[in-house]
Amino acid sequence: MRKMLMALVAVSLGCFLLLFGLLQTTDKKALKAEPSQQGVLDLRDWDVTSDQVVPLNGQWEFYWNQLLKPGEEPASAVNFIQVPGFWRKTMEARNDNAKGAATYRLTIKLMPSSRVYGLKISNIRMASAIYVNGDKVGGSGQPALSPKDYQSENKPYNVFFSVQGDRAEIMIHAADFENTQGGIPYSIYFGSAQGIHSLTTHTTLLNVSLIVSLLMLGCYQLGVFIIRREEKGLLYFGLSCIMIAWSFASNGDRILIEHFNLPTEVYYKIQAVSLYSSLIPMALFIKTMCQELIPRWFIKSIIYVMGAYSGLVLITPFQWYSNFNLFFSCFQIAAYIISIGLLVYSFWRGRYGEFNKKSMGLFILALGCYLLCLIDYALYLSSVVPDYKIGYYAILSFCFLVSFIMSYQFSEAYKTIESMAAELQQADKQKDEFLLQTSHEFQTPLHGIINLSHSMLETQEKLSPDHMQNLTLIRDTSRRLSALVHDILDLDKINRNELTVHPAPVDVRVTVSLVFDLLKHLTLAKKIRLVNAVPEDLPLVYADENRLKQIIHNLVGNAMKFTDDGRIALSAQVLENRVKIMVEDTGVGIDSSEWETVFQRFQQAHSPYEYGGTGLGLFICRRLLQMMNGEIYIDWSEPERGTRVAFTLPMAAAGSDHAPAALRPLGQFELDELRGMAELPQGGGPGQFTLLAVDDDPANLQVIARLFANDPYNVLWATKGRDALDLLKNRPDIDLVLLDAMMPRMSGYEVCREIRQQFSLFELPVILLTVRHSPGDIAAGFKAGANDFIIKPFDSLEVKARTETLLHLKRSVKAALKAEMDFLQSQIKPHFLFNALNAIINLCRTDGLRAEKLMTHLSYYLRRCFDPRTDSFLLLENELLLVEAYVEIEKARFGDRLTVLYDVDPNALQKKILPLTIQPLVENAIRHGVMKQEEGGTVRLTIRLEGDMVQVEVWDNGIGISPQQLETLRHRDSSSAQRQGVGLVNIRRRLLHFCTEELKVTSQEGEGTRVQFRFQG
Repeated sequence: MRKMLMALVAVSLGCFLLLFGLLQTTDKKALKAEPSQQGVLDLRDWDVTSDQVVPLNGQWEFYWNQLLKPGEEPASAVNFIQVPGFWRKTMEARNDNAKGAATYRLTIKLMPSSRVYGLKISNIRMASAIYVNGDKVGGSGQPALSPKDYQSENKPYNVFFSVQGDRAEIMIHAADFENTQGGIPYSIYFGSAQGIHSLTTHTTLLNVSLIVSLLMLGCYQLGVFIIRREEKGLLYFGLSCIMIAWSFASNGDRILIEHFNLPTEVYYKIQAVSLYSSLIPMALFIKTMCQELIPRWFIKSIIYVMGAYSGLVLITPFQWYSNFNLFFSCFQIAAYIISIGLLVYSFWRGRYGEFNKKSMGLFILALGCYLLCLIDYALYLSSVVPDYKIGYYAILSFCFLVSFIMSYQFSEAYKTIESMAAELQQADKQKDEFLLQTSHEFQTPLHGIINLSHSMLETQEKLSPDHMQNLTLIRDTSRRLSALVHDILDLDKINRNELTVHPAPVDVRVTVSLVFDLLKHLTLAKKIRLVNAVPEDLPLVYADENRLKQIIHNLVGNAMKFTDDGRIALSAQVLENRVKIMVEDTGVGIDSSEWETVFQRFQQAHSPYEYGGTGLGLFICRRLLQMMNGEIYIDWSEPERGTRVAFTLPMAAAGSDHAPAALRPLGQFELDELRGMAELPQGGGPGQFTLLAVDDDPANLQVIARLFANDPYNVLWATKGRDALDLLKNRPDIDLVLLDAMMPRMSGYEVCREIRQQFSLFELPVILLTVRHSPGDIAAGFKAGANDFIIKPFDSLEVKARTETLLHLKRSVKAALKAEMDFLQSQIKPHFLFNALNAIINLCRTDGLRAEKLMTHLSYYLRRCFDPRTDSFLLLENELLLVEAYVEIEKARFGDRLTVLYDVDPNALQKKILPLTIQPLVENAIRHGVMKQEEGGTVRLTIRLEGDMVQVEVWDNGIGISPQQLETLRHRDSSSAQRQGVGLVNIRRRLLHFCTEELKVTSQEGEGTRVQFRFQG
């Protein structure tokens, strides 16, 4: 980065010095002569042999709307015009358009000479022809007195001629029917042919050098931006430099049109767009460099205005938009003046944005230089000043200052990075030392725990089976932690090149058996067979026994971590003078692109949040094997099928006389499923509540089971999310789920979302157990449907307290629901039963079959209404059966007066709904709506499925509800509810409480009523 910064400064300074030298050289080419007077310029004192040229500035004869032929007398009196200048300032051209043709004439007095002379014409708008002493010597376009004969071109050009005698009469025909500022805006230079050639060469070189320098600087900025995409200022400054370069190429001496055969219309569009739209990237650059110092609306206004004008230029002809060029030039200058004013005000108030005080001052100075360039350029284009030398210096100063500022900022950033890197290296060193010291401190208590628990297990004095199991868990968990501590210590030794091995002949099969004994407890709740398929006659290997045990322990532990069921087999075979040992599992597998990555430190093929781990095991294994003259690699692996990791070790000299053993079939060495601990309780027990614990780590399940051992809880367990969901389907008595958030295959968040599709927050509370507790993680958990969070490692009192709180809340909700149901059931009127029975009795005499069906409906209706169950939800299909039973009873009473229509989406029938929700609405529509009319009426029940939401509508064309009654229903609570309308109040309250949905009632007296609600099934 530092080299790039130095290169940036060097490029900017080199361009500045080069162009400064060219400016000085070009400036010496022009002679400071007296201006012409009354159309005559006296150059008799001029040294013809020098290379200096003379600007033909001053008063020229001017004949408006006349194109005089050589020797022709003018039709009007002579007028004089200032060159350079525009002809609309003359008396004859004072009109609105100032468009037409004219003749310029100048007489030059010279000393007689045989030398060849020349003229350098930069710009005569918009067509011209040059005559010297009556001979036409050059031109551009076709000047004419009428637009139909006129042809514009306006290219820079040089003409050369000889002069016989002591006078040279120069006559110029000029015509302009497009631009309101016609005439000769820039100086015409006269001199010897050699002087004109020299001036043209130097001027072209100066312009090309400036353009190329700006382009190089812009491209360099864009190149740096490609490397540092976050530095938007580089992009905008680079684009600004490139657009300024195009502006210089198309204005002034107009290198672009002089050396490229472009159509005139295309050229002027390039000229206008490059000049005015350059304000857009410059405004964005100022905004980026001066954040919060320039109002955003001001920058946006600049972008919109100049962008709109650039679009106008591109789609309209030159004669249309050229009238607005002066206005937008003033707008451009005003924008920079306001920007500089705002920055000066911020600087005065001590607000520097992302700058420091010095950089802010330099940036304001740089913008001032750019503004000076624009002003000088505008004055030059307006023929107020003869050249734009100040503009050259100003634009060079701007580019150099901005490059210097950006280089300074990058340099400061680089210093900050160096300082931070040094601090980070020191912090990393301190971290390693702290980790090493902490690991050493861990070793002593861990060894004490392991030894004491092992000693108590061996004595077995006065220990119950539960105590034995707890001690086994303590010992095995401590061993796992001890292995992790050893990995950390080994990593530190590797970093310090202090890791050592002590090779000796080792029996691989015995080592594998020892490792299997240590890892028995990890097979808890996993259907894994540990298979020791190492041949008994396998030759000894030459390795460090403890390190070999560590390698096998890491590999088998990894295999168990990524395998839920199947087997883990460890086999070996002889390959020449080496032994190949393989650990094969039926786990999740590793993608081929990750085969080499997994052996790097802190790298894992699968998410550590799902499977855990530090990413050190395989890295340490590879280093240990390299030190023992061995190697390790992935021999085979396929996603979802398994992995085989192989490593080789040299054969021990003492075992070289053993015959090579072939790889034996794995089935001959299969071991029974190893269970290091007693089975966790899976159902049963007299607990008041049933809990389901879900965690992929058996040790955590054991801890939770022991945590609630002395409480009135029956604890079930599952190690996979899918197993937990299956268990919930088969065990409806589960009251609460303790769910680990990070599990393989199916995370706790996914399990929670599945649970919420079947159970509400009150039906089955879920507590997420997680080590990740950022606001985003907690929000994701609650969005998935969790009731609460517990952070690992958890405190037993916190777990109990949160569990008891949710269980008591669930019990309270159930009690509230039962009270609501009892209240609703109590509203069944006795006379409804009498009327129903009377209808059935009457039918018994005339239609026994229908009477039997009505008895069945009444029986179902009563059984459902007085069902003592407190289940919160039931299938929508069952609720509709209750509606149908009630409707059939009422139809038997009212006959043709009652019509009930059903429009039910079959896909919604399996959705769950609160009981006694739809039936009371239909009952209200029949009793208090259509049956209040002598002619009866129609009730329509509509149920639609909209995504996950079920839309329910009950409509009737009954008597309707008055606005006063409707307002009373909306604001009535349980304490003030009267008998009439209590069903609506009850349903509304339950929907709000359990589904957070509102019951919508709309009605018109004499027209009917519509009741709607939604719920998520």
